[in-house]
Amino acid sequence: MPEMMEYSVVTAVHTMWLAARAQGIGMGWVSILDPQKVATLLDVPSEWKFIGYFCLGYPENEGVVPELEQLGWEQRRPPATFIIRR
Repeated sequence: MPEMMEYSVVTAVHTMWLAARAQGIGMGWVSILDPQKVATLLDVPSEWKFIGYFCLGYPENEGVVPELEQLGWEQRRPPATFIIRR
């Protein structure tokens, strides 16, 4: 299954995210970029696949309300709307 490499990368990113947060380091996965433009800017080989652009660092402030919610991009949903119990 050739796509397993991509899945492995996403799992590694998830692990890095959890490890960073455990150390008080914030991480953001920027998803509003055009993969082709990023590949051109970074001058990467054509066979590479863009998985993500990440921001990693200590947050200026720690809040309980996520920034996307503060900025009105997302609203928190009740857990019952996305957790399925069987």
